[in-house]
Amino acid sequence: MNKEPILRFLVDRPYRIYRRVAFVLILLVLLKGGNEEHRYADDTFVYLKLGGLLVMVGLTALNLYILIPRFLFKGKYGRYFLWVGGGIVLSFLVFVQVRAWLPSLRLPGNPGKPMDNTADFLAYVVLLCVLCAATAGMKLFQRWVTDSYRLTQLENIRIHTELDLLKSNVSPHFLFNMLNGSEVLIHTEPDKASQMLIKLSDLLRYQLYDSAREQVLLSADIRFLHDFLSLEKIRRDFFEFSIEETGTHMPQMVPPLLFIPFVENAVKHNIQSEAGAYVRLGFVLTGTELVFTCINPKGPLPTHEPGGLGLPNVRRRLELLFPAMHSLIIHNSPDSYTVNLTLKL
Repeated sequence: MNKEPILRFLVDRPYRIYRRVAFVLILLVLLKGGNEEHRYADDTFVYLKLGGLLVMVGLTALNLYILIPRFLFKGKYGRYFLWVGGGIVLSFLVFVQVRAWLPSLRLPGNPGKPMDNTADFLAYVVLLCVLCAATAGMKLFQRWVTDSYRLTQLENIRIHTELDLLKSNVSPHFLFNMLNGSEVLIHTEPDKASQMLIKLSDLLRYQLYDSAREQVLLSADIRFLHDFLSLEKIRRDFFEFSIEETGTHMPQMVPPLLFIPFVENAVKHNIQSEAGAYVRLGFVLTGTELVFTCINPKGPLPTHEPGGLGLPNVRRRLELLFPAMHSLIIHNSPDSYTVNLTLKL
């Protein structure tokens, strides 16, 4: 990720420890201000400032690691501001209690001024509000930079995905075979030829138009796979396929053309085993996840790594679309090839 040095310092994970050190140093500078040094013994004054530092660091940690991820990032703004306000009031009460205990430790002749008036309260609240706002702003800025980079990467990979799929799956040779087969069937089985042309039309329409969207219905993507395998079945004499669906009646949105690389690879693996060639697909959709399964037999000759997009690019696309929310397991046994893909929704 190409960024300016300042941006790298503010966003990148390797600089996290340096950001924390800088933050603590800034707090120390802020706490150094004031005219209370002459009111307490040296060690008491240090304890007072250290206590203030711990309160501010604790509130900041609560804001950064609990309140912002759990409430602010999830759009629960009312709860977020309620918790922040409660944290500020609680920390203020703790600080007041400490200040109430310190008069016995003040130096003679310097009774000091207790922290019990409106000006002190407002100054303390403003300081903590600025602190919470600054940390929240930094966290939002980091997320914006990360999301912008991810969206750029997704757009680039989407374009390359569409071009590669159109080149590999809708090649002139593929179209020639389909159209030539339909011409033969027109004279012998006109109904079958008509069905073949309709499926080919639907397949091309989906790849050229529907796949341009960021999200499509899962049912539409499954229908595309059905049309693709149906055309393959018409083209080949010894080829069978099945698609088992559970829960797919629910209107779930998914990225387009997400499963075709695995299905395309399954069809290619069947080339060397024409007798009894098959592809078995499975979709299980629940409220929280989608499980996709693709099984095909392997031919007697060694097979290559998934074609078309290639397995590394498929993994990369999954990482961008479902960061830390997917599991891809591939079983390569002597007689079959099984893909299990689980997506957290």
